[in-house]
Amino acid sequence: MTRRDMMKMTTVVALSTVAASAYDKKLIANTEKMTPKDAKNMTKGELKHTPEITVGSKDAAGYTLVEVSVGQGGIIHPSTDNHWIYEVSLFADGKLIDTVSLEPSISRGYLGTRVKLDGVKTLKAVAKCNLHGDWESSHTVA
Repeated sequence: MTRRDMMKMTTVVALSTVAASAYDKKLIANTEKMTPKDAKNMTKGELKHTPEITVGSKDAAGYTLVEVSVGQGGIIHPSTDNHWIYEVSLFADGKLIDTVSLEPSISRGYLGTRVKLDGVKTLKAVAKCNLHGDWESSHTVA
């Protein structure tokens, strides 16, 4: 590899790293784990940040559609330039299944994936808000 080719490759790698996360990481002001004060009587702000897990039907190959939307009770988390969900993760019995990184304004807090749930007892979703921290919820698999 020539020096010129190496410089081109270095530039491409540097640019792709920037493109992988276009938002300014300085906008992530809170990375604390948050919990509702009263899980049975959540405020609008708590409902807005808590992920909702929906388990669909199993396909012919044995995979089940699992969707995570950020917001409950008809309250959807916003996605603006200064306030958005920047990451949603799904775990099955503590094992990371999928993670999606989201950009402000053009995407909202959602993850959809197909999972083999045979033997899985609990699904957990974690939603990370740039201003209001990390919120989670669990779903017991029947």
